[in-house]
Order: sequence, then structure tokens, then C-alpha cells
Amino acid sequence: MERTKSVLEESLGMEYYSCHFEGSGGRLRQVPEDFVVEEITPEGVIMGEETRSLDRGEGAYTLALLKKKSRDLIPAINAIAKRLRASVSFAGIKDRRAVTYQLISVHAPAQQKDMPQGIEGISLRVLGRSKYPVEPGDLKGNRFTITIRSIQDGPLPQISDCWLLNYFGHQRFGTARPNTHKIGRLLIKRDYEGAVREFLAEPYPTEPAASRAARESLKSGWDLLKSIREFPPGLAYERHLMARLIRGQLSYEMALKALPATILRLFIDSYQSYLFNRALSLRAEEAISRRIGIGDYVSPMDLWGSPSRPIRCDSSNEERLRRMVSSGKAVVMMRVVGSRGVATTVEGDAYLSIMEEEGISQSDFRSILGMSFEGTLRPTLVRPIDFSSSIMEDDLNHGMRKAAVKFSLPKACYATVVLRELMRPEDPLSAGY
Repeated sequence: MERTKSVLEESLGMEYYSCHFEGSGGRLRQVPEDFVVEEITPEGVIMGEETRSLDRGEGAYTLALLKKKSRDLIPAINAIAKRLRASVSFAGIKDRRAVTYQLISVHAPAQQKDMPQGIEGISLRVLGRSKYPVEPGDLKGNRFTITIRSIQDGPLPQISDCWLLNYFGHQRFGTARPNTHKIGRLLIKRDYEGAVREFLAEPYPTEPAASRAARESLKSGWDLLKSIREFPPGLAYERHLMARLIRGQLSYEMALKALPATILRLFIDSYQSYLFNRALSLRAEEAISRRIGIGDYVSPMDLWGSPSRPIRCDSSNEERLRRMVSSGKAVVMMRVVGSRGVATTVEGDAYLSIMEEEGISQSDFRSILGMSFEGTLRPTLVRPIDFSSSIMEDDLNHGMRKAAVKFSLPKACYATVVLRELMRPEDPLSAGY
């Protein structure tokens, strides 16, 4: 298999490409409208500009369409909840540098006139009522409409029939500051001081200059009183953590607990994702992404390309499951390592060597800052649904061409994994990832 030429991708465990063709090059996200994400609900409703209603019965919750532009989701949800004075929940985290549409629920009866106005980059449309809230993972997938600018001449490869290694994508770890998994590793090792210092004071050359300078200053002298004045306002979580350390004689562990649980979980989730990527690359290296053995899991796929029900392979169903995988009707699953579940035959050796190298064990995923991470199963491969592309003149870059690309993916799969196959960027950050 062809290896990536990206140093960043190598460091995130995304070592291989799945298909054999020349990359187009190009750039993503020159403007926010170049990257549009529309959530697909469990009912199969696509949340988009034309969506007007969704009814889940009379109940205590209001369903609304959230459109955001160039906004992080968690601060946006917090701002909406504060204005409405009610809890707000969502199914999945969407890209920041994009225009995104998704379903949210508000734990209060509300009409359109009650929706907050004037929050930058956010608009809300009431769709209906529900007996129950929107929960994390409560979606079928996402539809992507993406513009790749400044590309080479020639058609893009048609990858509808390509099965792609189902890596966790770049944004899971950060691109300007790719260290969420590093913080997670330190938390797993219970090195809370190291995690705080990595989070606050480790500068990266690709982050904004003001942020980098503030982190360099803190790293050199660890003067929290001075640094809290130097850190840009946009680094709100960093400033909040520093304030906690300044105000009280707190341990690093207690100070970390002042961060939102969603942020702390993100660090550990990112480290689990890194371990999965590395194990998947080892499987790809040995050409066993589709191989199954006794004790492994295989799942048939539904119409949206999502695994429907994992089936454990044993001597009675081994041949049948092999045929299903070979025909593309089912996909091999691999464990995202956590505190529960034993790695099975195919990935067992890969995880054993990786975890030994990392100096961790499965028991380390129990009770971290009051949270446990059990792990789950994830498909080893994914295929884009209804992929289409067209080439035209690039209206923002004179003399260049652009590609309009459209496809859907099951939930928890990353558009950037598809785009990296098409573009083959050596520097994902400058390419807009």
C-alpha cells in the first residue's frame, strides 16, 4: 500500500492510503461555504437550508435546526443554552471551519420568536416537538458538499467503489495544534501536571502567532499571573484553567476537573483514536483489513453504510461471514481500546505491541478524573455513499480549477479521510484540513 508523505499524518497513525491513483492537490476551506455539512437524522431527514419541520410527538422538548458558520459547537451550544435558560443537546460535533446544519433539542417549550437572535455565526429554526431529547450519536450520518480549490487539471478519481481505511480524521487531534491525543496519553498515565503543561504551555509552530508567543512565555517562566493577561481571549479554556490554579491551592488533578467534562473526554477519546489509527495501519501493512478469524467481529451494513449488529465469528459462521465481507455486504470491526473487551485475534497482536510501546494497559482506562472509557467497536473500512464530483473554473483563484465534491458518510466517519485519498496533501494544514 502507498504510504502518506505527510509528517502530521504519520504522527497521528494515518500511515497509508487505500487506493492507487495520483492526488489532485488543492486547498480546502478558502471560504466557509467551501465546506458544508448536513446532518442526517435517524429518520433519514437531511438537516439543511430547506428543512422546515420534524415531529417526534408532543413532549417537553423543542426540536430546532442549528446552522452555524465558522463556530466551534460547544461554545455555540453554551451560548444558546444561556440565552434560552434551558439545557440544549445535540447528536454530533460538527466542523468549526465550515457551514454546518444539525438537529438540536431544547429542554423547554419554545416557538420561533423565542429563539435567540444576534449570536454571531448562528441561526436557529424551530422544527417541532419531541418526547425525548437529541442524544450523542442520535444520527445516521452526514452529507458533505465540499469545494476543493486550486487543483491540477484532469478529473478527480471516482472513489464510490473504493473501500477506505476508516481512520479517525485530522480534526480529531487538531491540525494547527495536534496534541489532544498527547494530553490524553498523559491523563491515562495520571501525569496531571504534564497534561496541564501540554495543554497550556506547549507551543506549536503552526498555531496563531499570538497564542504561540503566550505559550512560549508561560513555558519559560511558568508565571500564571503574567500569562493569564497575555493569553488571547479566544483561549477561554486555558484562561479558565489558569484562573483556577491562581485562585486556590489546587492540585493539577483538581484544577483539570474545572474544565467541562466534554473537553476532558475529548482528550481521552483522541488518545483512543490515535491507538486505533496505529493498529489499523498495522493491519493495512499486513494486508489484513478484510481478514477475519475466530473471535473477531463482523457487522452487516444498513442502507446508510453503518454497521447494524456486530456478529462474533466462530466455527459455525466463519465461512458465511467471510463471504459477506468479500461481497461488500459486511465489514470487519476492530476494537477502539478501552477498559472493557479483549482484543480479538486479528488486532490482538497489533494492540499488544502498541500498548507495550506506549507503556499502558487496558486497566489504565478506568476512572480517569471520575470518568471511565470502556471502548467500542469500529468498522475498519468505510465507503463514501453517492459520491459525485465535477470540475470547473475556480472563481477565487485566477487561472486555476476547482472541484465540487458531494458524498455522504455514516456517523463517526470523517470527510477528511475521503479528501486525503483524493488530494494526497503533504502538508494538511496548508491544504485546509
